[in-house]
Amino acid sequence: MSSIADSLGGLVKSAGIVLAGTVVASVLGILAEILIPRALVPAVYGRLGLAYGIVSAVSSLAILGIPNGVTRFLSEKESAHNRVDVLQSGYAISLAGAAIAAAAIYLGRFEIASLMDDPEVAPLLAAFVPYLLAFPIAKVSVGVLRAEGRTTAATLAQRIGPRVLGLAFVAGLIAAGRPVAGAIGYWLSLSVVGALLALYAVRQHIDIGSLVARLPNRDTVRELWSFSWPLAAGASLHIMLANVDIVMLGYFLDSASVGYYRSIQPLKQVIFFFSGSFAFLFLPLATKHYSQGDFDGLDALYTVTTKWIVWLTFPTVLLFTLFSPAVIQLFFGTAYLPAAPALSVLMAGLFYRVLVGLDGDMVKAINRPRVEFFAAVPGVLVNVILNTALIPRFGIVGAAFATVIGYVVYNTIEVVAIYRTVGSYPFSWASFNPLIPTTITGGGLLWMTTGWTLGLFGLGVVGILLYTAQFASILLTGSFTQTDIQLIKKFEQRFDVNLSRLRWLIRNQP
Repeated sequence: MSSIADSLGGLVKSAGIVLAGTVVASVLGILAEILIPRALVPAVYGRLGLAYGIVSAVSSLAILGIPNGVTRFLSEKESAHNRVDVLQSGYAISLAGAAIAAAAIYLGRFEIASLMDDPEVAPLLAAFVPYLLAFPIAKVSVGVLRAEGRTTAATLAQRIGPRVLGLAFVAGLIAAGRPVAGAIGYWLSLSVVGALLALYAVRQHIDIGSLVARLPNRDTVRELWSFSWPLAAGASLHIMLANVDIVMLGYFLDSASVGYYRSIQPLKQVIFFFSGSFAFLFLPLATKHYSQGDFDGLDALYTVTTKWIVWLTFPTVLLFTLFSPAVIQLFFGTAYLPAAPALSVLMAGLFYRVLVGLDGDMVKAINRPRVEFFAAVPGVLVNVILNTALIPRFGIVGAAFATVIGYVVYNTIEVVAIYRTVGSYPFSWASFNPLIPTTITGGGLLWMTTGWTLGLFGLGVVGILLYTAQFASILLTGSFTQTDIQLIKKFEQRFDVNLSRLRWLIRNQP
């Protein structure tokens, strides 16, 4: 699969499957994340969210960047011998890192709780230790499925299965009057159930027994670690960038403020619905284009993918930014309305991460993993400095602003590094032009609904109108290209649908 047309075709199919899985998983996840805070007061929810945030951050660091290394190596290496060596090395390194991290969290739980000035955090940290131990199995196994292009299996294992069982678990325990246990069980299921399902999917094609029959090949361990350690270093800083606001809120403010801020964390993930859908197969495809020296194809893949992600994401971002009080009240109730301004800041600011496209996967594909580290260092420094200055004065809104600026610094450095290495950049006028009319439409809808109480139906209507305005804006600004028509044709072939009317509209755009 070397041509850009074939790559776009494979990407469309993968993105469609992952998007469907992401929508289902996100609906299930949001339901669970709505049930949990509604069953708990903000202070208790904040304490739980703080403990889970610490463990999930440490777990992402503990896998040492290995899953991405496994995906990239399996995308290049063809022999069965190399394949087994890569898998052995991947599981061994990441499990060793997770075991050390789990021991550190368990032994240091009282010191961490003391630092957060909340002794009740300690037993919660201990309860989340199984999450740490299962996490590397889940991530490395999904990395294998990603390299093989097994999108459906990975989507079921990583996104849908854990949330189906987790939602049933939390709903049952809340109904039984044990919401704290339900919250812990739900978050544990994301790792433990995901590990079991992903490992089962890998076993269908790979003899797991052969992986434990002998020690990993030292040369492969060294090569995989050489590629992955910069990712691990960058990941540690990236995790700090994503979670330092929660930790610093716990340090400067009370558990209730953490609860307000933690409640909006799942909602900001809607920004990455479409990014995540395209990202699954983007890394293997981009790696192949780069390995074959097809820089024009790589540039086209990056630019077209970014454009579609921007188009598909913007109406949702606009909805959650302009109508954040209605969104908060609908999902969490009036008790969490203080989080609405922070949600607006996060949604609007983090849209920059959509505008730069899949830059993180690009730096891996072009074999520049150290860029992750060098980009994350200034991003984290800016984030920590701004959090320290803004949280005491502006509370959770200050934390949201600090996070946004930190990501802007981080992603900008990555985009510059990509351009300097292969001459590719994600920006195009076709990405930006349709956003202006859609923004004007959003402002008009906000003005028209001033004083109204928008429920689920009202927000749904606004969302539909924004997506309608976005599609009309794309046509009116003539932003579709011949490559987009190729993409639509590939979609028709892959999913056996007839989009001839859409192709006619595109060909007759101004």
